[in-house]
Amino acid sequence: MGILSGLKSMGIDLKNDDLYEDNKSSKEAEAAAAAKASAVEEAKRKAEEAKNKQVNEEEYLLAKSYTCPVCDGTFKSLTVKANRARVVDMDLDLRPVFDPIDSLKYNIVSCPKCGYSAFARIFPNIIASQKKVVREKISSTFKPDPSINDKKVYTYEESLGRYELALATAMRTVSKTSEKAYLCLMMSWIIRGQRKTLNKDEEGYAAKLEEYRSAERELQQNALEGFAYARQTEGYPMCGSMDQFTVDYIIAALYYKSREFDKSLKMLPDILVSASASKRIKDKAHDLKDKIMAIKQSGNIPEPDEIED
Repeated sequence: MGILSGLKSMGIDLKNDDLYEDNKSSKEAEAAAAAKASAVEEAKRKAEEAKNKQVNEEEYLLAKSYTCPVCDGTFKSLTVKANRARVVDMDLDLRPVFDPIDSLKYNIVSCPKCGYSAFARIFPNIIASQKKVVREKISSTFKPDPSINDKKVYTYEESLGRYELALATAMRTVSKTSEKAYLCLMMSWIIRGQRKTLNKDEEGYAAKLEEYRSAERELQQNALEGFAYARQTEGYPMCGSMDQFTVDYIIAALYYKSREFDKSLKMLPDILVSASASKRIKDKAHDLKDKIMAIKQSGNIPEPDEIED
């Protein structure tokens, strides 16, 4: 006998009904509404956080005045303000990862009038014979870009163009092999930075990703060949401040990226046993050796796109 069995005689049958069904439905509806409201608020909060995290790159830059040693023209080149970008990580091949903006985009000074371009640290240091070469082999066909003085930031594409001009300058003026190799390495870093900004949801993402990876690998191979040759023909420091162990590690890392693991391993012992190598380079060398040994033990050779940045 149910608690509502008497209702049957009145034509109402609630024997299968839940006494608290309406209350539960109400509670469930309230809970669902509360969850929905909470989700909306959380979405708003995350959107606001993302908005706040968006960096106004222009705030971290200043336009520095230069006088071109080749054409005597005056111009301004963007540079990162002191202590405004910090290194928060470092890729396997020593590419520094900056926060909040990528300082690598602003390392090249490029004259918008004659095309002469170089790292900021060596921009003024060009001798008379090299000036003549730049005028004859670069400036004579260079198309001036007066709008460069109006730029508030440099895109990765614009930055890469400046590196290309610097490499062309280095090639024409017969600069040191190590300088050209370093430019190639840094150009690969610029393309990597550009690659990491790609939106996976945008049309053509896969094709663009492969295009960037291919260009990056080509530049890495050029850098590897240059550093390997410079190691045999130049003294230290190279490129301003790189000692032997830094150069050897970069070569090892580039061999690793090209999947030449045995050659990579051969570059590491001197670093690992040296009392002169910095702790940073020794730690990187240990990590790289561990990666290679793990690959050898597994017997699975990773595809080029699977090699860590």
